Amino acid sequence: MDARWITVTPGADGGISLCMMLRPKRVVFFPPTYYFYYTLSKIHELEIYDPSLVDDLKIPDVDLNEGDMVFIPNPNNPTGHHFEMEEILRILKSPATVVVDEAYFEFSWVTTVNLLRNFPNLIILRTFSKAFAFAGQRFGYVISRPENIEKLDEKRNPYNLSSFVMELALEVLKNREIFLGRIKEIEMERRRMFEELEGMGLKPFPSQTNFLYFKVQSADEVVRTLRDRGVFVRSFWGGIRVSIGKREENEYFLKVLKEVLKI
Repeated sequence: MDARWITVTPGADGGISLCMMLRPKRVVFFPPTYYFYYTLSKIHELEIYDPSLVDDLKIPDVDLNEGDMVFIPNPNNPTGHHFEMEEILRILKSPATVVVDEAYFEFSWVTTVNLLRNFPNLIILRTFSKAFAFAGQRFGYVISRPENIEKLDEKRNPYNLSSFVMELALEVLKNREIFLGRIKEIEMERRRMFEELEGMGLKPFPSQTNFLYFKVQSADEVVRTLRDRGVFVRSFWGGIRVSIGKREENEYFLKVLKEVLKI
């Protein structure tokens, strides 16, 4: 991409916050979705409209206006599935600004970048936090048409990233084959854990990310009990999201989960 189509941010969350600084009249989400959208919306004091996903996690038909800003994580967080391109195109054809959050792009390789020239209302977020193990360093970027990038840069703190983080990001790019190779290992472990959870009678959602999500009764209580046993996972919308770790970590999680659920 030409540099005029990109600006950098402190992680994808920094990109989300930057988009919200454009002061849309309303922000639109489709839960279950990324919880931090809600947190940042409240910080920026924005009106929220959040109709739930329908029919096997499809984006619902909604009336959108020019002052709306729609956030679509693709693959979705916490479910891990990716939306069909037809669903995203339907939203892009509306008058709203559409922010597609591609934080897990390197796990799915599904992108809307090829739609940028035809849809001036499209903004894409990316991050180094996931595939490049860079979460603590906070480095992300926004891709959009130059006129949108100019508007975002007007809101962006000119010193929003340290020179040290930028040097580290360049080193990551020089060695990205190492990180992308690690993704294959994560995918193999994800497939194995998916089958193990199914064997326990649970129904994990098919995932295109580095985590799995499944529903359980009393999810919050299960998460607290797992924490007491040294297993840290998160509960969202009545389900549990577990990141794919090393094989021995995954084995311990499965062992403790069986004991907690008395399977």
